[in-house]
Amino acid sequence: MSFAQDKKALIYFEKGKKDFMERKYESATENFEKYLERDTSKTEAYFRLGQISESFRDVNKASEYYKKVISRDSLSQVPFVQAYMFLGSRALENHDFEAAKAYLTVSMANTNKNSIVYKQLEKQVKTIDFGMQAIGNPISIKPEPLPEIINTKAKQYFPVLTADNTTLIFTAVENGGDENIFKSELKDGQWQQPVSISNEINSPFNEGTCSITTDGKTMVFTSCEGRDSFGSCDLYITKKQGDKWSKPENLGPNINSNFWDSQPSLSSDGSKLFFASERPGGLGKKDIWMSVQDANGRWTKAVNMGKNINTYQDEVSPFIHANGYSLFFASNGKVGMGNLDLYLTNLKNMQADSAINLGYPINTADDELSLFITADGKSAYYSVNKSDKVNLYKFSIPEVLSKKFNKTYFIKGFVLDQKTSKPVQASIELVNVKTKEKLSRFLSDAITGDYLATLPGEGQYVLYVESDGYLFKSINFDFSKAYESKILNIPMVKIEKETVEVLQNIFFDSGSAILREESYLELDKLTELLAKNPKLNVEISGHTDDVGNIQTNQDLSLKRAQSVVKYLETKGLATQRFITKGFGESKPKVKNDSDENRQINRRIEMRFL
Repeated sequence: MSFAQDKKALIYFEKGKKDFMERKYESATENFEKYLERDTSKTEAYFRLGQISESFRDVNKASEYYKKVISRDSLSQVPFVQAYMFLGSRALENHDFEAAKAYLTVSMANTNKNSIVYKQLEKQVKTIDFGMQAIGNPISIKPEPLPEIINTKAKQYFPVLTADNTTLIFTAVENGGDENIFKSELKDGQWQQPVSISNEINSPFNEGTCSITTDGKTMVFTSCEGRDSFGSCDLYITKKQGDKWSKPENLGPNINSNFWDSQPSLSSDGSKLFFASERPGGLGKKDIWMSVQDANGRWTKAVNMGKNINTYQDEVSPFIHANGYSLFFASNGKVGMGNLDLYLTNLKNMQADSAINLGYPINTADDELSLFITADGKSAYYSVNKSDKVNLYKFSIPEVLSKKFNKTYFIKGFVLDQKTSKPVQASIELVNVKTKEKLSRFLSDAITGDYLATLPGEGQYVLYVESDGYLFKSINFDFSKAYESKILNIPMVKIEKETVEVLQNIFFDSGSAILREESYLELDKLTELLAKNPKLNVEISGHTDDVGNIQTNQDLSLKRAQSVVKYLETKGLATQRFITKGFGESKPKVKNDSDENRQINRRIEMRFL
């Protein structure tokens, strides 16, 4: 090469540097390439071309240039750390863990340990170690797309289902169109053609990323334009009666901000709301926040879910399982497989435990989010992005994952007038018998009378059903053993004279007239009913089975009735409102020919006078 040629090459190189500093990338590329045609001694030329290709998001070209940089670098003094970081990050994305670790280890050795970049490199190296272990111990899942009748649009995502798995609701969009919410019903084991959820909800603007209560009666969704909002995307609520949805309402300043608020997840009864937000005051970019309803049904000011969930990066796509405490979410700020991974944390008094990664291949090097796990804990639904089309997929929950959260059961049916069989709107309260904790409160449908209650895992529960003018109903469920969800219609008895009703949840030890503590919930409900109806007088009667001496049973039944009345009197009800009787074994409801029937005959009844 002549001296003139060397000088010309140097001119091209200096022009390229000047253009690069002025962000004239096209002319910089031209000058660097002309330099390299004459001289290849300056590694910086390859490095700058790599940077330019990276800025244009041309991964292949950037990788080629950076590899040439590295082939010329001395490992004892690395002036071009960015080349190693880029190649390490790309190798990590492709799960080429050995190459990724080699590149990133060099990057760490030449980066200030107190810098943000070093912390990011540390996280990437931990991701490599985690990924190698996770891929070596994969979870067995077989994702399958939902039927073609569901995956009809260009994109469908953020699926949710009712607790009985018969209604699927999701967001969908055509290319160039706006987001809308669709639903499909399961009939005879087949999903039906999806239809718009409602003209009250869908509009010419964007509506999507919705969440529903497990009975499908309350929905919170995201809308980013066209509605009254506080700015950017806001959350809206709508309620269903019969087959009609109410006009959506903005959830207000305790939930929404001037920033992006989206991706809601409602608890099974609709009393708690989790969502993602970009608002200030969080721990990172996008964080997960939570609000609860107060005693008057108003949403309290949203609070950040804290460091066990949120990081300096993004946490999005929260999903609270029907059990009420298993919270799933996506994060790219925790150690995982790279990009957005799915995690699980269990809440105690609404405080999050440490989160666990759901593992490979649920998580991969791609973004994973919009996970929904059915109330029964058997199936997971999520979206998969392939070839510019986003479809809904489903897989069965493997045992290794199902052990990490409790499944739930559901009871559904209709609340009806016992005489007319007409629908009754009733308030339904779910209570844990042992802890006395009120787990949820909701209404049966005013038009149809239908209801759906979710029981959060094993234990003993009571459903209290109340409606004005009717005697409250209490239904006890023992889920301490293997149990299945069930369908149960609830007949409501009007408060009228001579009405007789069994108090279902009054308990005594064998041979004893001393009330057990778990009876107090039922008796407190009776106290409220009688306080609201001061003109009602009541006969309380005790009944036994046929085991034992007749006279002993007679005496025991009377003493038990008297114990009930004494408790009610301690709550401020007048003594003269009550009559007590003991019938012993003389008035069985069924034959005393089995343990189950004898249990039915051992009871406390009340009769309105």
